[in-house]
Amino acid sequence: MTSYIGVDIGGTKIHAARINKAGKILDERFLDTEARKGKKHVLARIMLIISELISKDVKGIGIGCPGPLDIKKGKVLNTPNLPLRNVELKDIVAKKFRMKVVLDNDASCFVLGEAVYGAGKGFGVVAGVTMGTGIGGGIVINRKIFSGRNSAGEFGHMTINFGGIKGKDGHIGCLESYVGKFAIIERAKKIGFENPYELYKAAIEGNKKAREIWNDVGFYLGVGIANVLCAVDPDVVVLGGNVAGAWQFFNAEMKRAIKKKSVVGMPLVVKSKLGSKAAVLGAAKLVM
Repeated sequence: MTSYIGVDIGGTKIHAARINKAGKILDERFLDTEARKGKKHVLARIMLIISELISKDVKGIGIGCPGPLDIKKGKVLNTPNLPLRNVELKDIVAKKFRMKVVLDNDASCFVLGEAVYGAGKGFGVVAGVTMGTGIGGGIVINRKIFSGRNSAGEFGHMTINFGGIKGKDGHIGCLESYVGKFAIIERAKKIGFENPYELYKAAIEGNKKAREIWNDVGFYLGVGIANVLCAVDPDVVVLGGNVAGAWQFFNAEMKRAIKKKSVVGMPLVVKSKLGSKAAVLGAAKLVM
């Protein structure tokens, strides 16, 4: 049975899976990235997780990695949470395993997975937003990632407030500065909670201040998505990532903001159907 390996590299975890053409996961592995131990160690971890899945049936390896990347060269340029600056990852993996390797942005792989197998299946144009440590994004048109010159879909770095918050990337007023994990943590700590999950639990318990923060997340996210609609006008927008787990507390305000700010109308806006499996499925699809 022909199969493919999809790899999703994160700053904390590496997730890899062996997948058939129908999108069924045949086997999968998880490893701590251990980014603090440096480039050689992280590369060794990537090789290890692939080697645990490799078999004679595997015909290619797709890798999703945080950017910025040089997609055509298969090179990691400088991703903030990984020690992989200027690493020609595609060539390194291809040389090791002697097969076709494709590298693309991890958020784009998430959107591709959802477009082919998940919440975006059956739609022509799918946009996606990943809500985690940062805010990622991607665009898939007719089941293929649209990258523009190289990096289309970096929705987290869109400016939504010229006089706003300065983010960790040095930019002022970008979407990530308002709805990224660190932005939520900063606000959560002001009311006695340490992270988005604690804030989510507090909202479940009826804490009004926690719910106000999630409402604000929904508003700013809605503004960002309205901008995406103006540029892309997709059939569907899919949201994923750990922070999207608080969907029930920001969904209504997000959709209100989209309706108010969008001049192109309201598409379907949905939560990820595949969850953490979307990115490995999309990565494997790169080489199918």
